[in-house]
Amino acid sequence: MQDGVTKIIINSQVSTEGQSEDLKALAKLMNNKPVKLNKHFDYAQRRIKEINEDPETREKIMLYETRMLEREQAAGKAGYEQGKVDSAKIILENQLNNGRTLGQATEFVRNLKLISDKELEKVVAMYK
Repeated sequence: MQDGVTKIIINSQVSTEGQSEDLKALAKLMNNKPVKLNKHFDYAQRRIKEINEDPETREKIMLYETRMLEREQAAGKAGYEQGKVDSAKIILENQLNNGRTLGQATEFVRNLKLISDKELEKVVAMYK
């Protein structure tokens, strides 16, 4: 994604051989195993325990995660729909470049049923 955020993905289920002690401890923590490395891991374990024992906080976290997933799904759908519009534009341009009239090219794209007639009208308006 081009969102300017650095994302780090850690698979805590694979061997940690050759990894730093911090990364090994993080993998243990992710797998709900006790870690005794430093004050940061002690704090993390304490907070995890507090959150797990507080139903209200757990509910807030679950709601937050659900909303994040819904946003991701909505963004994915929006991207998918935009991709269909972009494809329709390219096909229309190719038809025009191959000697078709705007009407012929429009009908060709309409028959593909990539996008709604309303969306197609918006695309065609760009070429009038």
